[in-house]
Amino acid sequence: MSKRTEQVAELLRTEINNIIIRDFEPPIGTLVSIAAVTVSPDLKNATAYISIIPENKIGSALEKIKKFGGHVQKRLGQHINLKTTPRIKWELDERGLKYAAIDEALKNT
Repeated sequence: MSKRTEQVAELLRTEINNIIIRDFEPPIGTLVSIAAVTVSPDLKNATAYISIIPENKIGSALEKIKKFGGHVQKRLGQHINLKTTPRIKWELDERGLKYAAIDEALKNT
């Protein structure tokens, strides 16, 4: 990844998290944040990896954040100074789930 794509990815992660904090209403008892963002080399597409806690709320929170994506896209266009605002694709950050499974396994040994 080039320095430019890394900078844009970090800018997007910060801005998306700010938008979620300000405007998104997650399901009750759910914490939603953007764990990471990757950006294509041409800066036209990006993938936002979403961290959702607790696990039993993943389905409803992921569905809700995907519906909220249009609002995020619009806000990004207003707040970031890029020639083209990258198109955001939403993915679940499964690293957190793997870490939780490992933690649980270690507790049970």
